[in-house]
Amino acid sequence: METWGRLILESLLQPRDAARKVLAVRVGFDALLEAALAVTCIGMVLAFIAVRLSPGALDPSTTFVLANPLLGAAFQLCVLAAVVGGIVHVGRFFGGKGSVTGALATVVWLDFVMLLIQALQIAAIVLVPPIATFLSIAAVIWVIWAMACFVSELHGFQNPIVVMGGVVLSMAVLFFGIALVLTFIGAPLEGAG
Repeated sequence: METWGRLILESLLQPRDAARKVLAVRVGFDALLEAALAVTCIGMVLAFIAVRLSPGALDPSTTFVLANPLLGAAFQLCVLAAVVGGIVHVGRFFGGKGSVTGALATVVWLDFVMLLIQALQIAAIVLVPPIATFLSIAAVIWVIWAMACFVSELHGFQNPIVVMGGVVLSMAVLFFGIALVLTFIGAPLEGAG
């Protein structure tokens, strides 16, 4: 079995090969749920730290979520569940063969790698702030590509570039849904007021 460090590096540089290895591990569903809870909670802590270190003003939605950490964590878990559901159902709609457990493993692993990137961003905020902005942009580009590669491997699709189009479209729909939910729960949105 691969070492963690090699698998993380492969996830960054060759995500489709990493996806094959992550999916081959066959972690149980209960353990994946625990890992999902762990990455969500750690992600909230890192987001709180990053926001406290960032010099700029926060948008109202971020302020609302960070002021209510349990609500934020619950919301993040719901987003994670929506992403897993989207990966499974959209993929199957287009002839994919991925499972819920495989989709959850994919999302949890990519979230774990994103936590490492987020920790690197926090270090950059403290040590070399201009690099933090570059890392943020690179992380967004990487996560879209990595998600396309992982979903391709999960469902047996051949062309990750086509899947990337679906990932981008699905992300747009998800972000719109998040904005609606935040509005319904009373979170102020940017530009509102």
